[in-house]
Amino acid sequence: MLLATRTWCAAWLLALGLPTLALAQLEDQVYTSGGAPTRGTITAMSPAEVTIDTTGGSRVIAVNEIRKIQFGGEPGELRTARDRVGSGQLEDALDNLNKLNPADLQRDVIRQDVEFYKAYCQGKLALTGGGDKATAVRQMLDFASKNSGSYHFFESAELLGDLALALGSYDNAVKYYGSLARAPWPEYQMKSAVLEAAALRAQQNFSGALTKYDQVLGMGLDTAEATNQKLLAQVGKAYCLAETGQPDAGIKLVEAVIAANDPQQSPVLFGRAYNALGAGYRKLGQTKDALLAYLHTDLMFYQEPDTHAEALYYLSDLWAASNRSDRAVRARSLLKDKYSGSLWAKQ
Repeated sequence: MLLATRTWCAAWLLALGLPTLALAQLEDQVYTSGGAPTRGTITAMSPAEVTIDTTGGSRVIAVNEIRKIQFGGEPGELRTARDRVGSGQLEDALDNLNKLNPADLQRDVIRQDVEFYKAYCQGKLALTGGGDKATAVRQMLDFASKNSGSYHFFESAELLGDLALALGSYDNAVKYYGSLARAPWPEYQMKSAVLEAAALRAQQNFSGALTKYDQVLGMGLDTAEATNQKLLAQVGKAYCLAETGQPDAGIKLVEAVIAANDPQQSPVLFGRAYNALGAGYRKLGQTKDALLAYLHTDLMFYQEPDTHAEALYYLSDLWAASNRSDRAVRARSLLKDKYSGSLWAKQ
């Protein structure tokens, strides 16, 4: 009935000469990584896939291929907020979402998206700006419990893991990150293992983390995302080697990653790689080399907040050890000002 009504409305709007904007507002639109969006009516949704009825028939789209969904009849504030989230403007996104009255939202999928993006923005802001992380966890858990069939499920699980890690709740971080392993795509399962390993590493459980990293490195998949997860696992393994008495082996592992990859294509990877390099040099007592490694992250590969916060933390210590108190104070001040919500700022 809904599809028939929309078809009739579309014909009416075309007759009025208002096709493009009005039709787009009526239809659901699923954007994938490339090409034009798929337009029609979404009839089913799960954490793994979305079904949309189009003029050419029903189509099932895997969630790991979806970049975003715009729902027919959604308010402009939600559309703007979604785009702002995509560009990292989280406070602006939240401002737009807070303008909406839930009672005015006519479709469950629209209410669901508003709730998700509110919880997502608050969670991300709490990770960096010192917001209430415990409240952010409750809000995201509330969303996940009420909307277990949402296509945002795996995003929710990852953010819950990030928040648990930032709270020092390492067992919960492992649990939430482990939820990604339930995805039907091996790349997500690899990502789950890499994230779990990071939580184990934060717990000082280096042997457990190494097992996870080796599990990822041993997988035969060679898609672009699988390769990325293997590189992240290689860098994570280097951290563990540095902490378990094998810093030279860890440094060689990281240097291989740096030599074989393009920093412009992988700034997040390079930030983590230079931090791992810094960890190896710190363990060897090579202060100057450690400083140079962390400075690479601070000056060039600062895109990931937690990675940048880690670099600033160690730069503060290393500058102090080098009798450069001015540089140490500057690094510490930047850490406190920019990443007050980070565990690094509280150490």
